[in-house]
Amino acid sequence: MSAILRKLRLRVVIRRYEVILFGCVVLLSGAVIPAKWEPPFRPYPLPLVEPLPQRPWIALTFDDGPHAGRTEQLLAVLKKARVPATFFVVGKMADRYPQLLRRISDDGHQLANHTYSHPNLSGLSDDNVIGELEQTRDVIQRLTGQKSTLFRPPGGDFSRRTVRVTSQAGYQMVLWSILSRDLNGTPPGTMRRRILQNAADGGIVLMHSGMPNTIAMLPDLIAQLKDRGFHFVTVSTLLGLPDMHRPDPAETPLLQTAAGKQY
Repeated sequence: MSAILRKLRLRVVIRRYEVILFGCVVLLSGAVIPAKWEPPFRPYPLPLVEPLPQRPWIALTFDDGPHAGRTEQLLAVLKKARVPATFFVVGKMADRYPQLLRRISDDGHQLANHTYSHPNLSGLSDDNVIGELEQTRDVIQRLTGQKSTLFRPPGGDFSRRTVRVTSQAGYQMVLWSILSRDLNGTPPGTMRRRILQNAADGGIVLMHSGMPNTIAMLPDLIAQLKDRGFHFVTVSTLLGLPDMHRPDPAETPLLQTAAGKQY
């Protein structure tokens, strides 16, 4: 009889341990089995990255201005087409027509340096080369606030010394890849075809702001380049450089001509 009682007690103890073990398993399984309720998924916002446009880039550039009358017509064409351009201005012309220089800047175009008096830089001394560029740079900054370090040598004439001296002074020379030949009196249609035949991604088109044939062919040229998928940019944007500096309007002085008239 006592043996039977001992067996019964042993079975009870075993059962208790089985219950305890089963409870532990249930508790542990509840810790790892997903519950029916889950917190809502809230992804971290990804940084906004503007992809580079897939279209080819091209820069329209205009030398020798500003010119009274012609520059206004040119700016009207660019504004209607919503196309930015780069104007390599001559310092003495900017001094003569400060209101035009200000309008070029106000319309969102880039101003660059084409020397002050339009000399052949390869024939000047180092000091005179820098003097030509500094005069025009100061005129541009004084009248518009833009800080210009890009320059184009008049006629494309330069030497190794020109490049060395100007780069040491913080300037960067810009030439062109497509020559319109508008100074030669080329007919608008011929000029347009020449530019379109040579248009390529990264192209820089050289034109002049005072030529009537250039203004006449420009609307069709822009329309056909757009049809080919070209995206118009300034030279600084094309070269990956910081674009024009735009100060607060309160920091920009009034324009004043030699006659004392203010704008």
